[in-house]
Order: sequence, then structure tokens, then C-alpha cells
Amino acid sequence: MARTNLHELANKLLDGLNSASERGRFEGRLREVASDAGLNSVRSAEAIKLLEETGRIEVQQRGRRGRNTVIAIRSTEPISLADAEAMLPSRQAKRTARLTYEDIGSAVVDRLLELARDDALRTAQVEAFAAEGRGYKERIDELETAIEEASRRETDLRIKLKTAEEALDRAEENLRRALGSGPPRPSAGSPQQTTRPIEDDDAKAVLEILRSGRG
Repeated sequence: MARTNLHELANKLLDGLNSASERGRFEGRLREVASDAGLNSVRSAEAIKLLEETGRIEVQQRGRRGRNTVIAIRSTEPISLADAEAMLPSRQAKRTARLTYEDIGSAVVDRLLELARDDALRTAQVEAFAAEGRGYKERIDELETAIEEASRRETDLRIKLKTAEEALDRAEENLRRALGSGPPRPSAGSPQQTTRPIEDDDAKAVLEILRSGRG
């Protein structure tokens, strides 16, 4: 790529950066400074590269995704044509910088290995998430089983309690009949019946024990 006047454009850009900088540090829109210096985007990129290669500036942050470009200005010394030509690669280097099939094969292998590592990492992450999900599901199943078991126990206890109350009512009725004390006391909502008081002290004691146990 020709650099006939690139050093001049680089010097203009360096002056613009220096004018817009504060204490040797530029932070802003590089495109605006380059446009003011008469550089398009391509020439601006070439000038920035030349300024970096010659040690005039150091790009600390590229202006991408809405961020400002941050450049530290190391020197404001103008770049000469000799400096720019010194940065050009020699023709001999161009002739020897040809790719061989071995280089291409090595690059392909390196890329495949990188893709394999990425794929293995993603697979491990998926397996870890799946194992964690299975653990949560098993825990939920255990909790649901425990809740169902507790509900069954509660139902069994209610049935046993109801059976015990009915057995106690029958025992009290049988005891009254055996002692000749008349029919049992009426339940809630049933018509009132007149019962004969129990005169036997032992029978009274037994009835009191039965009643206290049911209460």
C-alpha cells in the first residue's frame, strides 16, 4: 500500500489529537478529529498505525460499541518520510512471507482443536446444568412423597380418632345399661331426654374416667 504522503497525513492527525488532548491524553471521537485533518476512515487507520509504530502515540482503548477512543500521546515530533519508509516491509520479506501447505494445515489443526475445546466446554456446562436440574426434580419428588405420606397419616389418625369416639360412646351406653342408669346422654341437636341419675359411686367414677378421656 503506497505511503507517499502518509507521513504528512499522520502529522496532521497527530496535531489534531494533541490539540484535542488534555495533559497528553486524548479521549473522544477519533473519526471527528481525523475528518478535520482531512483523512477518511482508511487513511485514518493507516495514520494511526504509523503513529503507533513510530512511538508517537499509544492506543489504550478502541472506539467501538459507543465507547470513546483513548490515546496517550507519547511524542509530538513530526514524522519524516524516512520514518514512514522505514516502517514499510522489505520486498525480500514479502517474497519469503508465502504460506505453505504445512502452514495452512497447522492453522486448520489449531482451529479445529480450539473448536473442539469450546465444544467440550459447552458439553460439560450442559451436563452440569442437566445434573443440577435432575437433583432439583428428585428433591421435589421427595417432598411431594413426604407431603402425601403426611396426608395419609393425618387421614388414618382422623379415622382412628373417630373410631375411638364411637367405641367410647358404645362403652358408655353399655355401662349405663349394665348399671341400669337409663339411655345415654343426647348428642347435639337431638331431643332432650330425661335420664336417671347414677347413684352407685363406682359407676360414677368409671363414667367420669370415660368422659375425661374423651374430652
